[in-house]
Amino acid sequence: MSHEDLKALNARLQERYHLEVGQIVTWKPRLQNKRSDGPFVVNEVLPEPILDVNKESSGSPYFREPLDILVGMQDADDDFVIYHLDSRRLEPVEEEVGC
Repeated sequence: MSHEDLKALNARLQERYHLEVGQIVTWKPRLQNKRSDGPFVVNEVLPEPILDVNKESSGSPYFREPLDILVGMQDADDDFVIYHLDSRRLEPVEEEVGC
């Protein structure tokens, strides 16, 4: 990976969107850090992020990850599940007309 690729990914992570409850979102390209693929529906935008404290090592990519949005999705069993995510990694989905 080139220095320019790293800079572009960092810039993409820093780009913020105003996300609202009910909005459909998905991972920004190359910024997915969880196994759930989406798409998601925004369930709640937290006023203050929760820092992921389950990862004790600063060597983990999840160490103190700012989880500031709750999103829902349909899992493999067709159940609706909620995830806490870092909204910097998400972008709105352009909804098709007539949806």
